[in-house]
Amino acid sequence: MATILESYRNMKTAHESGIQTGNAGQVSVWTYQELLYRIEVLEVCQMFVKSAPDSVDIKILVTHYQMVDAFVQNLTLERRYGVNSGDEAKKQCDTAYGSLIQVIEGYRKGFGSFAPGNDSGCYRKAIAGVIQTVLPVWIQYRQTYTEIKKEADR
Repeated sequence: MATILESYRNMKTAHESGIQTGNAGQVSVWTYQELLYRIEVLEVCQMFVKSAPDSVDIKILVTHYQMVDAFVQNLTLERRYGVNSGDEAKKQCDTAYGSLIQVIEGYRKGFGSFAPGNDSGCYRKAIAGVIQTVLPVWIQYRQTYTEIKKEADR
């Protein structure tokens, strides 16, 4: 079973031929740029997990955590536009946004008292857990702006 990142990459490839030949409709262009954005976010999140320090030194961990947290926080502020419009779409967007904010507040609260103890891998596991919790809610939020179906619309 393909990961969501692999699925997005495959959909991106499927859209590229229409984009390059000038035969892409407006929805296809919106979908393509959204795919590029989501792929970038997923790749950055992978990088954050892979680059998480194996350390119990809080000074080292805080620097990495601040990068991750700033990136996640930015996800709530950028690209607040898309194909979907109207009152119903606005309500869905507001609901999904509220859910995303709750998830972010939840992990922030947990990291407020984070202590790795003697486990140098504890932080990496914790950051992986944050990413695994945030991404599905973020994707649901993004779907309210530009829906990306499993099969690429061409």
